[in-house]
Amino acid sequence: MGMMAASASVKAAVLIGISLLLLIPLGLLAGLVAERTIQRDAAVASVARGWGDRQWVGGPVLAIPVTDGGSPSRTVDWYVLPESLEITAALEVQDTPRRLGLYDVPVYIARVHVTGAFNIAAAMAVLAHDGGTAARVHPEQARLLLPIKDPRGLRELVSGNEPLHFQPESGFPLSVMAVPLDLSATAARTFDLSFRLAGTQSLNFLPLGKVVHVQLQGNWPDPGFTDGFLPTERKLEGNRFTASWQVLDVNRTYGNHWSADRNSEQGLLASGFGVELVQPVDIYQRCTRAVKYGGLFIALSILTLFLVENLRRRAIHPIQYGLMGLALSIFYLLLLALAEHIGFLAAYLLATTALCVLMGVYLAAALRSRLGGAASAGCFAATYALLYLLITSESYALLAGAITLFTLLTAAMLLTRRIDWYTREVSQGDIRP
Repeated sequence: MGMMAASASVKAAVLIGISLLLLIPLGLLAGLVAERTIQRDAAVASVARGWGDRQWVGGPVLAIPVTDGGSPSRTVDWYVLPESLEITAALEVQDTPRRLGLYDVPVYIARVHVTGAFNIAAAMAVLAHDGGTAARVHPEQARLLLPIKDPRGLRELVSGNEPLHFQPESGFPLSVMAVPLDLSATAARTFDLSFRLAGTQSLNFLPLGKVVHVQLQGNWPDPGFTDGFLPTERKLEGNRFTASWQVLDVNRTYGNHWSADRNSEQGLLASGFGVELVQPVDIYQRCTRAVKYGGLFIALSILTLFLVENLRRRAIHPIQYGLMGLALSIFYLLLLALAEHIGFLAAYLLATTALCVLMGVYLAAALRSRLGGAASAGCFAATYALLYLLITSESYALLAGAITLFTLLTAAMLLTRRIDWYTREVSQGDIRP
């Protein structure tokens, strides 16, 4: 009895060692998925450099030079936001995505219309007060700035009120287009600008105004509104969406005017909001989740085979366990390779079918039973159907995984509760649920 117990214990230890060794190829696979993800991100960045990156758009801002009363005196720009800002945008994702190697990158062109008004008299009074009694405001040297995060995507810029010739300018926390605007003889100023903007992945707006209203529509079926302010209203109809926002100056972390170098790009972008072009079928994210579950599913498979071996009294050699473990590991490599070409669902079905057929044929010979091989193939099919549910479920993956694992462990314990592991002499009626 002691020798048999020792033999069973040694084999269990060997199988634990095999399971631990199989974590090595799974770790290599996790690194491969991360590498392919980096290559995908590099492809997106390459397309963005030629087409237009993620875009942040702000309404026009006034840049008014103010000379302080210090000695020596210093002239700095003060940035003044409009009293009201209305943005209407139509986002059209191009029918044909830009392709670089294996990767498709969706790109868009947005038609943006911006209107609003500045209270020049109030702005001058505030700037003179904040700069001190000796400060001098220079409204004749003012400029109108249009913040655009990536100006490479700017396709067209038209003013509805009068011809304005914008030029790139530095100094503002974001990239801006600027045009001289003499404010010395006016108490108020309206603006009406239209432009076309190309970009990738997302379109965001900056609440650069005392009261900001944004209306956005687009033709993307899976818009994401997770960052910044959420829409006050949104609607999804088929492959199109509409959304609207309202943001007040009290909702931001910065005021309606500030001097140069007082606000950073990061601070302005943190107040942005808009839409993300979400791609729900991200093969690399799903492959990563599959590999994370891989060690657990391989361990469960080996445990199941060990129980079958003892219940059917058909010895399986550790080398056979090792070969089957490698087959279970290569499944994830096959899944990743196929998913890059035919999509995740088709790749998963094909890889699972190949694995189940291979394991069924191999175990039919190892157990000397065609029925046993067919049953094993069915068990693997059910197991990997469960894995698919786990890696595609967003909200209930943890709950489903925990309940399933507890159920499988309960079944294993109930099936083996009457086995005498010292003699492994089990009567016909002993093994029953």
